[in-house]
Parts: sequence; C-alpha cells; structure tokens
Amino acid sequence: MRKFVAIGPALVVLFGVAAVMLAGPTAIRQMVFANTAAEVMLARQVLDDDDILVRIDRAVRSIADSVEPSVTHLEVLIDGDSMQRRTGSSGSGWVYDSDGHIITNAHVVSRASEIRVEFEDGRTMIGKVIASDSFTDIAVIKIDPGIGLIPMRRASDKRVNVGERVFAFGSPFNFKFSMSEGIVSGLGRNPDTRGSGNTFTNYIQTDAAVNPGNSGGPLVNVRGEVIGMNVAIATGRNSSGDREGQSAGISFAIPLGVIESVVDQIIDTGEVQRGFLGIRNDGRFERVRAIKDNEGNFHGMGVLVTSVTPGLAADRAGIEPFDIIAEIDGNRITKWHHLRSVVTTSRPNSLINVKIWRDGAELEIPVSLAEFPDEDLHEESLRLPLAEVQLEFGSRQNTVYAAKVTRRFPAYEAGFRPGMIIKSINGVEVEDELAAYAALGRADFIYGAPVEFEVIDKDGDTQRLTLRLDR
Repeated sequence: MRKFVAIGPALVVLFGVAAVMLAGPTAIRQMVFANTAAEVMLARQVLDDDDILVRIDRAVRSIADSVEPSVTHLEVLIDGDSMQRRTGSSGSGWVYDSDGHIITNAHVVSRASEIRVEFEDGRTMIGKVIASDSFTDIAVIKIDPGIGLIPMRRASDKRVNVGERVFAFGSPFNFKFSMSEGIVSGLGRNPDTRGSGNTFTNYIQTDAAVNPGNSGGPLVNVRGEVIGMNVAIATGRNSSGDREGQSAGISFAIPLGVIESVVDQIIDTGEVQRGFLGIRNDGRFERVRAIKDNEGNFHGMGVLVTSVTPGLAADRAGIEPFDIIAEIDGNRITKWHHLRSVVTTSRPNSLINVKIWRDGAELEIPVSLAEFPDEDLHEESLRLPLAEVQLEFGSRQNTVYAAKVTRRFPAYEAGFRPGMIIKSINGVEVEDELAAYAALGRADFIYGAPVEFEVIDKDGDTQRLTLRLDR
C-alpha cells in the first residue's frame, strides 16, 4: 500500500503531462490562427479606413481615360518587290491637333504604301504621310479630322525630372491600346538604338515596359500630358549572338521639345530646318572637359571646341577653338549630343545664349544660328548603318570609291570590292562622300529599302549592285 501511495502522485503528474502534450499542438494552432485572424481583421480595417491606394488607382484610371481616346494603332502596308501588297509593320501614334495630324516615328511609316489609323473606339481611317524626318525619327500623318478627334494635352515648356512617374501607351506585340507604368530613369541619353534613324539623340530614359509596337506612342506624365514619344528599347544579345527585342526595363523616348520643333515646321512648311553653330571636335581630344577657373575651382563639365568653321555662326559670334561650352539657353551641356540636340531644336537665324569658359574665365556670348547643312546630316546618320554592312566610302578627284569592304559581310556578298568606283546611287550621280551619303539617305537605305549602285570595277566594267540594310 505504501508503494501505491508513493507512486500515485507521480502517475497523476505523468498523465497530466501526457494530456497537455496531446492537447498542446491543437491549442497552439488555435492561438496562432486567432492571432492571424486578428491581424487580417486589423489589415482589412486599415484598408477600409485609408483609401490612399484607391485614390492612386482612381488617378491612374483617369490617366488612361484621358489619354487612350487620343492614341492610335497603325497598320502599315508596303508594296513588296513582287508588287504584291503585304503588311509591313505596325506601330502607334497620337493625335497632335484637331486638324487631323497624327504623330509617330519615321521608322514606323517608312516606305508605306498605305497606312490604316485605328482608334480605341474602333474607328479606322486611311492616313497619308505629310513628311517624315529621319534625323529625329519623327513623322506626321494626316487623316480626315471628322467628328470626335481629341488632341493630346502637351507638357510644353515643363521640365522633366528623374524619378517622375510616367506612362507609356501603344500596341506592344500588336496588343492594341496598352498602357504601362514606370519612372524617368535618366535624361540626355544617347543609346545604340537599332531601327531608329535618329542622329540627334537626347532621349528620355524610362523603365516603363516598352516593346515592339510601342514605337510612336506617347509617353505621358501624371497629368496625362505628353512629355515624349516612345522610340526604342535597349537590346541585349542572346546566347546565339542575336539581338533580343523584348523590354529589359530600359526604354527611350524623344523629348517633347524636339517633337514640337520638328512637327510644327512640317505642318507649316513641309520641311525641317535646324540651327547650326559651325563647330567641331575632331576626335584628337576628349570631347568633355572639366571646367576650372583661374584659382583651380571646379565648375562642372563642358564640351570642348577644337575647331570653328570660318564665316559660320560660332565664328561670327566670337567662339574660338579650345573654348569649353558649359551652357546654352540655360541648358547644361555635358555631352556632345546634348549640344547638338539643343542647337538643332532652334531654327536658323534664331538667337541663343552660349555660356563658355576661356582661359579660366566665364563668358556669355549671343549667337545667331546658321542652317545645318543637309549633307552633314546624312553623313552622321549613315556612318553606323554602313558600318553594319561593312562599306566605307572614300573620295578623290571628283570620284567616290569603296574604301573598305570586309569579306562575309553584306556589302561583300552584294558584290562590292575595295577600290570600286561608285558612279551613282539610285540613279543620282555622286562626286564626293557627302553626295554619296545624301543619296543613300534620300533613298531610305537606313530603313531597309533596297538601293541600286552603279559601280565601275577594276577592269573598267560597269556593274549594277543592290545593297540592303537588314532591318
């Protein structure tokens, strides 16, 4: 009996512990569930009490509602080599004014035989290209304004800043009237953008999703105002070495200031004129220089001038070789393409204020601009495309010849050989390199049009060769 009394309390404790161990997990799960349920109820209450996300969603929906009726989807038809019509490309555009002017990229409508302009409500019209400017990759299409044409609001003269929210509209991969969101990632960019003929790159960089088909669509701010036009994306290369065209979080847009300058001139006169300073950096020196005063204090970066063309705008105004240009009309100039973009946005004979540094001292010089020579424009726009096909021009004694042709590249495959004299391009006789560049530019070579060269080989025989850029 004594043993039983001694062991009894221990057994009671043991059974109690076993009961708790068996019941514990259930109790713990109930406690955890009760805590989670309480957290869920609290989170729901916070969402019900604070409508900040609802208001943000409402604002974003309002941007879509205000912009999408002014966005267009473009179907571009091209007459093929066999004269059978085929769909060439699709892209985007937007309504510029109530007169029926639609803005898009020049590369979207290049070589178009017919353009179908479709609106969000299903209306489809036939558009006609008034003019396009390959140097900024901007084109103007005209449609019958009819009833219900709603122009985009434009953020004219409003500064764009890094970090601001932006929204890209267009038809990526033919998904019409799509919208994506991002921020301004950078300004004044000068990327290698294949497919665009823009030689005056001063792009807005964003991380909004932009894909093939977005080209020509508007980039807007949080008020639904156009600040730029989608033009290109940064492309990488896959394991096979081919370019990949999907969005990688880096896209580019032409700034509104450039668009308005070009479009207004096209609408008014059918052509585009650009301001020209008449300065160069010949490559022997770094284009960008640190600015220091006479006491060695740092004042930022600027663009170095190494030569000034006699008799042109810069020379007449008193700008000299080895001046450093720091600012133009209040715009900081830290890259050569910044300078070119700011100057060419202004028209010939307009007055700009150029801030320079010379011998450690700051000077401000007013300059009346000249007109940018057409041949120089074509030369700059075609150097990179010609490098892709490995054809380089040379000139001597009023003749143009093939100075460089590399085996297994398109120019060599087309029949070009080093030393061949180039007599004409698409029927236009050429006497020097600038004339050859201009003839190629006017033939839409940069957009993939086949171009016929009349050449004279080393035996004195005349041949006709066709060269095409893969686009």
